Amino acid sequence: MQTTKKTGMYNFGARGWSVVGFQIVWLFFMTGMTVDGLNIIVPGIAAFRGWDPNTILSFSTPASIIALILCALWGGFIIKVGAKKTMLITMVAAGLATIFYGNAATIPLYFIALVLMVTLINAFAINVGMAITTNWFPTKKGVVMGVATIGMNLASALISQILNQLSGHWGISGAITIMGCVILFVALLTAIFVKEKPEDAGCFPDNDPEVAKLIEAEEERTKDEKPAGYKQALKNKYVWLFGIAYGFFGMATVGIMSQLVGFFMETRGWELQTALNTVTIAAVIGMAGSVMWGTIDQKIGTKKTSTIFGIWYCIGILLLLAPNTFVMWIGIVMLGAGIGGNGNFPPSMTALAFGRKDFPTCYACVNTIVGIVRSCSFIILAILRGFTAGYTVPYTFFAIVALIGGLMFIFIHVKVAVGNEDYDHEG
Repeated sequence: MQTTKKTGMYNFGARGWSVVGFQIVWLFFMTGMTVDGLNIIVPGIAAFRGWDPNTILSFSTPASIIALILCALWGGFIIKVGAKKTMLITMVAAGLATIFYGNAATIPLYFIALVLMVTLINAFAINVGMAITTNWFPTKKGVVMGVATIGMNLASALISQILNQLSGHWGISGAITIMGCVILFVALLTAIFVKEKPEDAGCFPDNDPEVAKLIEAEEERTKDEKPAGYKQALKNKYVWLFGIAYGFFGMATVGIMSQLVGFFMETRGWELQTALNTVTIAAVIGMAGSVMWGTIDQKIGTKKTSTIFGIWYCIGILLLLAPNTFVMWIGIVMLGAGIGGNGNFPPSMTALAFGRKDFPTCYACVNTIVGIVRSCSFIILAILRGFTAGYTVPYTFFAIVALIGGLMFIFIHVKVAVGNEDYDHEG
């Protein structure tokens, strides 16, 4: 299924653009409060409560793993009660969990609140948000994800500054509480302005009447088929191939970005602020990179774009290691653009292969596999740095991993549906 030329690649319609805007905000909270915001939250909470910062930072690994497992369950919940109701339930619960997190007075309560916050924010931003966005844009998913994932880069660039400013006025507990209240406010706006499907708002999928006819025909053809269950999805080889391949991209991203400040300070002799500024520059480049990869995805297909991305990412990481400063900056630009595109592909490819009906369950499984593979980056980084006492070997390893992830798509022929019939999904 291809977009019709008359609508234009970025012609989403006013209501469609509002959905994309909300997805940007949802992803901002996901990256900001569960990943990048920890740079301010962990030392701030540790100082406020008198806790060991290393202890509470270490909680993020098991909390993330537990959250990944729990998030997989939301795919079935979406199918049973609908994406809109699930979105509101998870957003309200996430706002309350964030407030709980900011006010947890003991370490056990802190861990419980962290698990709840990470689970529920990922649920509304990733599982439910992507399901709604896919409903609205079944064929423009590549370019839409390219715009929507700007929210992740905005979080990387802004969340630490926001939390730092709020903490200066209301303390770290107050800052986190304010963010929880903002999530509750966004939940209210979501309830008012976001519809689960474009048809519910009197609009066309992709803002294109021709696509609407194709979607209607497809839904009529498959009306007697039940959406995929977890067992069915997990038995599908493409769920595992997508999860592992995109997990390799995530592993390279987390492995590089989690130690990029230290890399610049140790290998280049930069001051802390200079290194932090460079990481911010990379995040800003990532905004343009997100749109760039989304546009390429839309033009040549997700499968080919994924292969090109893996090669690009590998080269960018290797150039980052170059002793020449000019070459290193080329690597930073390529790496920044790669960071921006990293989140685009899993939902785009899953939607391509499994369609609207099976997306919630299949993407929940793909996302969980991606997360598990991605989380291995910390262990690998620690082992390789322990043996080599530097960044060259682990960063080279992550470059190779990114390349392998991209090359896997050369051997993936996407001709599959979880439902009762096979049909071609080329991309």
